[in-house]
Amino acid sequence: MSEFAGTKRSSTRHEPAGAPSRGSVVTHINEAAAASSFQMLRKGAASWRLDAAGLWSYPAIIPRTKGETLWLMLIAGTVSMAEKKRTAVFRPKTAVVTKAQLPYIVRYESFRDGHDPFPTISWDKPIAMFPHKSIGKITAADFRQQEASLLAMYPDATAEWEKTDKLASEFRELYLTLLHPVFLPYLQHLAPRFFRALGVDKSAATVAR
Repeated sequence: MSEFAGTKRSSTRHEPAGAPSRGSVVTHINEAAAASSFQMLRKGAASWRLDAAGLWSYPAIIPRTKGETLWLMLIAGTVSMAEKKRTAVFRPKTAVVTKAQLPYIVRYESFRDGHDPFPTISWDKPIAMFPHKSIGKITAADFRQQEASLLAMYPDATAEWEKTDKLASEFRELYLTLLHPVFLPYLQHLAPRFFRALGVDKSAATVAR
């Protein structure tokens, strides 16, 4: 629409009182996108007819491909032990790589049916239990809340990692609290830059054989 004759367009945009800034709106959108993408991948995987059931690792940030940062997620086999209110966790069986914060699959790899980077590790015996020690005493509601908080941190964590190869201490601490430690040695091998940014003692990430 044209301006009225004799008036001058102001170069300053005035937001309504109490309205959130454009920057905060974009931040909330990015946080929601990160959480939504991860949940869509984890919950929708059954319809792909791929071996994607089990315990998922939280996304590891891995280097850009064709200018885009990627997410790597590992999936470990599980067997419910309802009488003990625990779940037996087996070695990771699958890797899923997506565009960061998008449910767009770049690569899917079955370690059982394709290349196995860990051929000496047994498929037949559980190697851990869920829940693990660091979350063993929190309620399911608290766990879900902490998971939502972690996923909301991904946009800022990704930007920081791209620039500095580092991760904020708050992100690192929550990631390592919620992530099942069974995944750490696999991340050390498959996502070494991200693993280094987590600041994990390598002795704590030894693959059980």
